[in-house]
Amino acid sequence: MQTLSSLQQQQLNSWLLEKSPNGTLSLTAVKGYLFAVIASPDPIEVSQWLSTIFNHNTDTLPDEITLSLATLYNEISEQMFDSGISLPEHIEYSDLPQANFLAGHPLHEWSLGFACGLNFYSQKLLESAEVSSELLESFSLAIMALTFFADHENADVVVASQQQTTLNEFAPLMYQLINDLVPEYAQLVEQVALSSGLYDEAEDDWN
Repeated sequence: MQTLSSLQQQQLNSWLLEKSPNGTLSLTAVKGYLFAVIASPDPIEVSQWLSTIFNHNTDTLPDEITLSLATLYNEISEQMFDSGISLPEHIEYSDLPQANFLAGHPLHEWSLGFACGLNFYSQKLLESAEVSSELLESFSLAIMALTFFADHENADVVVASQQQTTLNEFAPLMYQLINDLVPEYAQLVEQVALSSGLYDEAEDDWN
């Protein structure tokens, strides 16, 4: 399978930061976004997921950028469903908790991208009356953890809902939970989707 080299990733990252439309996701955010998109129980057309990356402005995308993103999509998909996937190595936790929520911090960017991709299917699954309470709790916990560093205010709300803890204590636990969840996330989504009764395991459009 073709993958992006380190140089190609650097070139793609530079283009996304310097030459793309306003509001474009960073490369790290794109990786979190595609991770969520690929796990979707619904088929998502290329035009749909590309549009979100570029803030709905895809009219002037160079072919090489589209090709690089398609290669990255296929690479993440292969890892997710075949060779095994983990949180990208460069996404590390900073000892100062507030730093992990700043724009440009890899953990924030990945989590923000994941939250964008999650919008394609999460609400439908969460609202299904057929999903067991155990699966619903697991899926809700996964969403909470994987989107935790996307927004500081939401994270503060989550921390406030816990008993006798602070952001300094809770944030590193969320980072570790993210690492634990990433390899199993696609399987969890599949379990929730099948439990919802909205999908058939034999359907051709199932990932």
